[in-house]
Amino acid sequence: MKNLITLTCALFLIYTSGIAQELKTSKSLKSALEQSSTAKKPVLLIVDVIGIPKPTNLPPNVKVNFKSGLEDQEVINSINENFVVYKTKMTDTTIRSILGKSNIRSFPAYVFLRANKEVFFKDFGNSPDKQKYTTLIDSALMAFKSESISDLETAFNADKNNNASLVKLIDARKKVGIMNNAELIEQYANNLKIGDFNNYKNVLYILEAGPYSDGNAYKLAYTNRKIVDSIYKTEPVQKRVAINNAIISNTMAEAAKNKNVAKAYAGANFARNTWTRDYRGGEKAYNNQILWYYSTVKDTTSYLKTASYFYDSFYMNISADSIKKIEIKEREAFTKTHFPTTNNPVSKEKMDSLKKIPGKVIYTQSVTSFNSSSNSYANELNNAAWKFYETGTKNLNYLSKAMIWSRRSIELKPIAGYYDTLAHILYRMGYNEEAIKTQEIAIEKAKSEKTQTTQLESELKKIKAKTL
Repeated sequence: MKNLITLTCALFLIYTSGIAQELKTSKSLKSALEQSSTAKKPVLLIVDVIGIPKPTNLPPNVKVNFKSGLEDQEVINSINENFVVYKTKMTDTTIRSILGKSNIRSFPAYVFLRANKEVFFKDFGNSPDKQKYTTLIDSALMAFKSESISDLETAFNADKNNNASLVKLIDARKKVGIMNNAELIEQYANNLKIGDFNNYKNVLYILEAGPYSDGNAYKLAYTNRKIVDSIYKTEPVQKRVAINNAIISNTMAEAAKNKNVAKAYAGANFARNTWTRDYRGGEKAYNNQILWYYSTVKDTTSYLKTASYFYDSFYMNISADSIKKIEIKEREAFTKTHFPTTNNPVSKEKMDSLKKIPGKVIYTQSVTSFNSSSNSYANELNNAAWKFYETGTKNLNYLSKAMIWSRRSIELKPIAGYYDTLAHILYRMGYNEEAIKTQEIAIEKAKSEKTQTTQLESELKKIKAKTL
């Protein structure tokens, strides 16, 4: 069973009461874009989160209600006057390309589009303060008046040797989260003189654009190794990580697009080198990139061969107990890094004093939810097993490996989705009775997890009828 991608959801909670006002919204993105073209208004795409659990351990007299300044009547009137609104969930497939291209991973998200579907401004997060939204509206309207990316592209294409227009285009793309600027930075670097690569800002600008790891821009940036070393020593760690991720992502995407295995190896090697002295981490990074490439270009033979070695070597040569201990340490380190202790925590004494105030109590808290399960050993083994099933292979050697990985994922975390994966693999191997029992366990697990069982039950019927 496939798992959702990792997402960061930022929101604010306010505990009070009130009647929510509704915005005038379009029925679909297509309809909103058509209205935008006719009315000459930009589109406001509101993308809500799903499945956020309610806070626990709250005082008994505090009523939980997710409120937002977006529900303020003045804000609603301003939005209805200036924008065409389409409100949806982050699982909406019609907005997938928009979220992907503009690197939108924080929700609820507010994405502003031109009629041609071009993103020109974005923001995220809830707040009880209507000022957040009045500022958001003003900023979006100002951005709408600026040159569009399509206009900047036209100007660049008219004179590709003009780095001033090229910088404007790259900056505009980065501003809305478009990080794949590798082709553009190649042209930018080619327009520079050799002495320009002794300039710290020029080299940093090239690296931030995510050049191909085997491209001229990257090679030219490294002609002054002292500057590059200085960048990786002095720039904030978040910026350094972003640079490396952009280089890897852009190189691998281009490799897959053109089925260029040499470029894929270059991107994977760069990923490995970012781990410096951590050999195991580097090898894992390398193989993850290569497997992604083989999967994307549908080179099933190479994928199965490489994955077999990789998952056996990196996930099956360590006991389940050891894995659990490692993951506890990783979670603790992650928490320390991403959830630093606040300087102004709301103490029990403060909460008790708030409870004594007559009238309703409003308590505002910033909450960030990370779904990091996709990086766990159990989840990675489950995904590997499912991927082997998805390839359609009937090779018993490969299916046996997938079965072993699947059983280990269940040993680490016995959830419905993992049992579903195992049931499919057992069915493919011809173990029908065991597949039926395993799928029945998956259904029972889903019920205890309070998740939908419709799909699991449908798969069970197919297993029993031997039509899966």
